[in-house]
Amino acid sequence: MRASKKELRSLDGGDLWRRLLKEYYPQLRTAQLVIFCRRKPAPVKYSPLPAESKVIAMATAPEAIDYELPRLRAPRRELLSVKTNLLFYGVYMPGGYNRWCPIPNVTVEYYPLHGHFTYAATFDCPWWQDYWAHKFFQIRNYQLEARYYFRSGDIRSNPPGEGQAYRGFYVQGYAHMALFGLCFDADRGWVGEGIGAGIGAGYVLPLGKKSRWKLEFALQVGFYTCKYDPYQFENLVNPDYHDQLYYYRWTQSPDLFKKRQYHHTWVGPTRVAITLSYDLLFRRNNKKGVSTRRWEWY
Repeated sequence: MRASKKELRSLDGGDLWRRLLKEYYPQLRTAQLVIFCRRKPAPVKYSPLPAESKVIAMATAPEAIDYELPRLRAPRRELLSVKTNLLFYGVYMPGGYNRWCPIPNVTVEYYPLHGHFTYAATFDCPWWQDYWAHKFFQIRNYQLEARYYFRSGDIRSNPPGEGQAYRGFYVQGYAHMALFGLCFDADRGWVGEGIGAGIGAGYVLPLGKKSRWKLEFALQVGFYTCKYDPYQFENLVNPDYHDQLYYYRWTQSPDLFKKRQYHHTWVGPTRVAITLSYDLLFRRNNKKGVSTRRWEWY
């Protein structure tokens, strides 16, 4: 495989080019002077070889010297990263709950080969409960987002091996839906579901030119609207009978009960993030498919 000087210098961060300059090119460019002294050889009596001997001699003749070329290590382009918001693991719930409630969360982001846009999906899933103490912190949040990076991630201007293609400042648009059950004590509990959308901005900071790790700082603002019902620790039909089950707060006939009679809308900040990101999947160069390895050998 032939490669131009510019390509050789860019491969493997320049390590291959420096190795060639140090180990191979000095040998190729070396000039040696060798003096041969010819001496008259002793006469040799010639006797023709039989045909079988000629075949054996041709078969055992030394082969041409084959110089082994150095292997080239080529970088791959990132395809998918996984990340988690570190701030969510330090959540503390006050107001009667009074305990540490980390929010497990994961985001995956897809990186195209061209353009400024990337696409991501997020899942948040705190599921804490203490039934007998009437404490619940249970949320299922699903979010989709599109990011626009001010620095283009096009592969023609960001070849593999030159650091993460999508980095620096970006803006985003997002939409999400959530199911929740929150309860601080026997008299303060709500269950419901809602949807929201908004915009955001952030900055991606690679942790080294050849590193898979990145830090992200982001802020989202938008709205969230939900329908919900309060619930309490009592029997719906007979309030004097406690059967250890939660029911919605309702004092009229059960036949008249309708779910989600309450409504609430929030407008303002919806997420603050300090995110740790890891490039997990990379595109193969010589064939289709993906790999967890950032480099491949030629």
